[in-house]
Order: sequence, then C-alpha cells, then structure tokens
Amino acid sequence: MKNSFFKTKEGGLTIAFIIIMISFFLIQGGLAAGMNGLAYLGLVLVIISMLYSPVKVFIIDRKK
Repeated sequence: MKNSFFKTKEGGLTIAFIIIMISFFLIQGGLAAGMNGLAYLGLVLVIISMLYSPVKVFIIDRKK
C-alpha cells in the first residue's frame, strides 16, 4: 500500500515548515505596514505549526 507523501511524518513536517516560512513573511509584512493583526496571524500560525509534531506524536498517535 503506497501512502501519499503528505500523509507521512516527513510530509507533515514539510507542510509545517512551509507554513512557518509563510508566517515569517506575514509577520514581516504586518510589522512593516503597521498591520498588527497580520503580524499576530503570522505568530499564531508559527505556534500552531511548531506544536504540530508534539501533538501528533503524543496525542493523536497514542490513541491508535
């Protein structure tokens, strides 16, 4: 059975990394334009992306 790349652990971490990179530009753009909401959105996306791996390993995978 062949799994899709994005359904594997490495694929999930790749998606998290891409979201962190996009968030960096959101934070930079928000701060440069004086749009605090955009900067906060980038910060929230970074936090969610950083918590993806621990939540998946210690909560989601433990239930299986």
